[in-house]
Amino acid sequence: MDSKSTFQQPLAFTCLIIFAFCFACIGEWRPFFFDIDEPKYITAAMEMVRSGDWLHPMFGGLPRMQKPPLPYWLTAAVIDLFGTGFSTGTQLFIARIPAMLGSVMAVAATYLIGRRLGGEKCGLFAGLLLAVAPPFKIEGMLLKADIIYTAAVTWSSFFYLRRLQGQRGLFNLSGASVALALGVLSKGPFALPPLAGYLMAETFRNKSRREIPFYRAIPETLKKEAAPILLGLTACLPFILWLAAASSSGMDYLSGMLNDVSQNTTYKTPVLLHHLQSIGFYLYDAGIVFFPLGIFGLCAVYFLLRNKEDRNGDTSYLLWSGLFYLLLNMFVFRLRAHRYFLPLMPILSIIAVDWILTAKREGLFKKMFSVCTVLVALIPTAIGAIVLYSGKISVNLWRNAQISDFQTQAVPFAIAAFALSLTLGLAGLKLYKKPAKFLAIAFGGMLLFYPFYFNATPDVDTNGQLKPDTLLAKNMADTIDKSIATQDNYIFIASRRSLRIHPELHFFLHNTINRKGKSYLTTLPFQTHHFTRILKDPASASSILRTEKNGNIQTPLYGFLNTNKFEKTALILNNIEVSLLYRSLPSLNTFKSKTEFVAVKGLGHEWKNEILYLITLKNN
Repeated sequence: MDSKSTFQQPLAFTCLIIFAFCFACIGEWRPFFFDIDEPKYITAAMEMVRSGDWLHPMFGGLPRMQKPPLPYWLTAAVIDLFGTGFSTGTQLFIARIPAMLGSVMAVAATYLIGRRLGGEKCGLFAGLLLAVAPPFKIEGMLLKADIIYTAAVTWSSFFYLRRLQGQRGLFNLSGASVALALGVLSKGPFALPPLAGYLMAETFRNKSRREIPFYRAIPETLKKEAAPILLGLTACLPFILWLAAASSSGMDYLSGMLNDVSQNTTYKTPVLLHHLQSIGFYLYDAGIVFFPLGIFGLCAVYFLLRNKEDRNGDTSYLLWSGLFYLLLNMFVFRLRAHRYFLPLMPILSIIAVDWILTAKREGLFKKMFSVCTVLVALIPTAIGAIVLYSGKISVNLWRNAQISDFQTQAVPFAIAAFALSLTLGLAGLKLYKKPAKFLAIAFGGMLLFYPFYFNATPDVDTNGQLKPDTLLAKNMADTIDKSIATQDNYIFIASRRSLRIHPELHFFLHNTINRKGKSYLTTLPFQTHHFTRILKDPASASSILRTEKNGNIQTPLYGFLNTNKFEKTALILNNIEVSLLYRSLPSLNTFKSKTEFVAVKGLGHEWKNEILYLITLKNN
């Protein structure tokens, strides 16, 4: 293979990209959010388009400070291009286009890296099997920072690998820096492991070639690689400039992100106890993350480390980058979710495919390959059995939704899972000397499994109704549409807790409320005396927001509330808040006689039936 040629088989690469895009689109039109964070990203992007303020990610009129801006910008761009006013499923499909493109870009970079390390066949199988890997597919369906971040860092790895292989020109340095800059704009400085991995690979290569101690190789490498280091650190500049431009009194995005990191890294229990209590979660997470090729990838890493020549070869760069990602997951993200392993998946796919295709078929290989095959084959069996037993299926590899029809959905899914286990097991045991056939069968089996998975997950029926049940936020929007007159000028206030637990409310309610004259949806922290006051006097909302926290007067929410006059208030509260409101009233019967309570039921983002209350004053 000529490592200096990027595209030797343009037809194979083109077909891979077309397949990756078409496969990424499957499931994206479903009219619900896949987890609690996705509506925050999409709603913040829609607020950017509506307000024209692309500098400040906002949610409910208040700064959304947890993440850098690139996912919001990309989503806002496609929403601005295609517009709004579509059905829920179509609107969400449009908003998720950046996630689909992120998936495709990650697959493309995986192909190119695999091709440079192991040849055309390695790159093609690594890309195909990454695309159909369940954690990559399902996490790639969510419009969040993770898949965009994964695409960016995988491309930076591609450019650093080219440099490691001797192509030390400006093109590779620039490409790596641009990709790193996009990664930092998606996830902050956590996008720097590709640079760190490259420096470590160069250091050990320098140590081996010159036969010098490690401590002497470090300064020599740093001196030699001053340009990549400088350009890599410069990649943080767009993120820093955005922070400086966006932050102000009441909208300190840097403090918000640091607080988010602090929450992610803080243990509420002793560290050892935390990990002991999480063993079940770790086992589940490992089964998801390392299916189907990750387990083979771990064995491949062992074989690489056994061979001194391989330890200092080009593949060592992937090992070092993977180590830094793993350290981030352990000490920053606390191994809390499989989505944090997304950047590791291209690495594991490449290493696993290369090992399966090229390893000598000796005794140790056969034993480890057989063990990996058995472990991989057990995972679909376990999943199928769990679905049959519980009657539920996961829509995001974590939260489970009730299957609406056991016979036509759960049973076919379980049969397909058992068939996939049998296929993977027999193929691995029979074809370990024919690796290309084994990989092709594994890819085909995974691909054929997905129709049964999507058949079992929630979807709309022929009448346009979501099954197994309707969504709480959609039902609240329909209730408001039916019960509140169009000419009335309302301020709708959801308690901050309700909107934090049900962020999808903002998406579903916005279009409905916009049709209600000059009505507006906002959020305030729940305090009984404040909410009873706002119910009687809508104009008091701005003064309450002003006294809540220093800097709120700088937010668009305060500006809107202060300059617009509302005639009536509608409160959206949960069970606990309604109970606290009742207890605080001196005359409960009098209050009930003057207000209307509408209980709205439906499925929340955890796919459990929940209740919210719409509270308004009765017309005199």
